[in-house]
This record gives sequence, structure tokens and C-alpha cells, in this order.
Amino acid sequence: MGRVKAMMMEQEENFEDKALNIVDECETWHQFSSRMEGHMDLVNHMALDDVISMLTNIWVEHQETIAKEAYSGMVKEVKWEPKDE
Repeated sequence: MGRVKAMMMEQEENFEDKALNIVDECETWHQFSSRMEGHMDLVNHMALDDVISMLTNIWVEHQETIAKEAYSGMVKEVKWEPKDE
């Protein structure tokens, strides 16, 4: 692998690491995406759609984790059994 490609991949990993650290501190998508704007220089070689997709995936996974933690043990399994008439 060439040095340039390795450097770009490292920058993408750094950007993702920053996003994973910042997402825990944010309550809204707007807050998260706004805070990540300051780190866009790390991924200026990527298409904006790809960057937004990366951030969206991180945000969605974070929100799913929060939801699972919030509702764990609160939802009971319901088993439907028809009545004999």
C-alpha cells in the first residue's frame, strides 16, 4: 500500500475515533454533526456523502445502544395463546 493511501486511511480512522468519542457527549444529531465539522479536515479527501454516511452510522448505532440500555428489562415477552371456546 502506498504512503498516501495509508495516510488517508489513518486520517479516516482518526476521524472515526473522534466521532466515537464525541457522540457520547451529544444529545442531538445537530449537536453531533456540528461538533464534527471542526474535524472535517481529516477527511477532506472523501466525498461529503461518504462522510455523512459514516457519521450517520455512528449516530444510529449510538442511539440504538442508548435505547437498549434504557429499555433493557422493561419489555416483557408476551406470548399469545388463543382461548378455547
